Amino acid sequence: FTFISASIFDNKKLLEIDPGYLANLHALPYVERERLLNGNWNVKPSSGLYFKTHYFEVVEAIPKTTKKIRYWDRASTKKTETNDPDATVGIKLEKGENGLFYVSDMVRVFESPLGVEQTIKNTASRDGRDCHIYLEQDPGQAGKMEMDYLTRSLAGYVVKSNKVSQDKVTRALPVSSQCEAGNIKVLKGSWNDQFFKELENFPDGKHDDIVDSFSGAFNMMNNAGYSLENLSRW
Repeated sequence: FTFISASIFDNKKLLEIDPGYLANLHALPYVERERLLNGNWNVKPSSGLYFKTHYFEVVEAIPKTTKKIRYWDRASTKKTETNDPDATVGIKLEKGENGLFYVSDMVRVFESPLGVEQTIKNTASRDGRDCHIYLEQDPGQAGKMEMDYLTRSLAGYVVKSNKVSQDKVTRALPVSSQCEAGNIKVLKGSWNDQFFKELENFPDGKHDDIVDSFSGAFNMMNNAGYSLENLSRW
């Protein structure tokens, strides 16, 4: 067999018909960009390829924002000296009038189901009623019943559920691209180090609750074509 390599630049007709196609390839996350633009099919997802700390500017304050959401990726096990459970994580994401996105807060706890419920309620009270709440919904009837209960317990707030179907890496691709482009800022806080650490370790890290909450918040903020339930327009 003879292998003859080619790139998008060899397809002059395509570039002529769709001038924006090349820009779309450049906007892809690193792994997909290497594969589809540079033909590097040996590249594999690994830590540091989707998120790097230097992608983010840490800011002392955020400007006026037009959208606010808190996305919860929930777990239900307390942490002890003998276990290493997943955490319940709630990322608060805001969109500024300037079109940029701001991670303004992160809540991360290891609690029982009752403790998780109370944490979500307390955080909602602190965030205010203009911050929409998104809850990741477990599959099956039990997940639907749980969502109905939590929605009732958060009466007075805008509560929406999200049933995920794509894998974690696929869900993280849209927000990864925006981070690399410098379009997502992070408000300075005591939680920053944990946030950056888990993002840089994705997808090889033992835990990815922060990433799931972060990507969920971004996808729901932008209605990025994922499975949504009870989602209304802003």
